[in-house]
Amino acid sequence: MVIESLGVMGTVYIAIIITNIGILLGLLHVYIRSYRQIKIGFTIGLILFASIFLLKSIFELTFLLMTGNTIHGNHNFTGDIIGGLIQFVAFTILLKITWDY
Repeated sequence: MVIESLGVMGTVYIAIIITNIGILLGLLHVYIRSYRQIKIGFTIGLILFASIFLLKSIFELTFLLMTGNTIHGNHNFTGDIIGGLIQFVAFTILLKITWDY
């Protein structure tokens, strides 16, 4: 199975990507709801911002699951995990700020 071939670090990275997708879906929900209420161009920019990151995460997850260890070999996911965690923190802060206002 592909996930098993990625090892523990690859599995952690996949979990981070899935979590980021969930946060981005939450952001999109809030931005779309906000746009329906106030119809400001700035909100369209936020919708596009979240959509682009969502597409990036979906493509990354799909590519990782489809290729598994065949492309990465003995890939060390440490850098990927750190980058994913930084995105997770940034998206979480953005969701918290957005949700409160």
